[in-house]
Amino acid sequence: MTWSLLVPLAFVALMLRVHRFGRRAFDPSPREAVVVLGARVLPDGTPSEALVARVDRGVRLFQQGLAPRLLISGGGTGATSEAAIGRALALRAGVPAAACLVETKSGSTFANASHSAELLRPLGVSRVFVVTDDFHAFRALAHFRRAGFDAELVPVQRALALDSRLWWTLREVVAVLRRPWLLH
Repeated sequence: MTWSLLVPLAFVALMLRVHRFGRRAFDPSPREAVVVLGARVLPDGTPSEALVARVDRGVRLFQQGLAPRLLISGGGTGATSEAAIGRALALRAGVPAAACLVETKSGSTFANASHSAELLRPLGVSRVFVVTDDFHAFRALAHFRRAGFDAELVPVQRALALDSRLWWTLREVVAVLRRPWLLH
């Protein structure tokens, strides 16, 4: 087999791995915190569908008693951070303010993990749920584990058009290939 055939096959295999990874069931054993990864906020301050879905999933875990803390992580580019808008959604859904933390400095998945560690380690938290979209799950979980967390993925599966799902999965594969240490 030649390189010209091996490289595309390996790329497709990684795409399938990333896709399937976010489709697996999660272990609902209690953890010390739920970490919800931020997502885009529209210029007018409206949360994107992704942010609403992620926060909703995190709130449900909290309300089921699977963790006593909910951390929303995400800086973003707007006037109000993804985390602050996510926190407002969580509070509206009934999460007590004392249980809802925010991490507003991060602008990447790596930063989500490292800044979440800065906030949670002093509280003695090492076992977390990580809530993000299914196509983002592989890379997100790898970053949180590399940051020292005993992390369990809780994927959000939104109804996306096939072209959107392919685009986001392709984007994740490229991001993983740029950071090959995440494959280990």
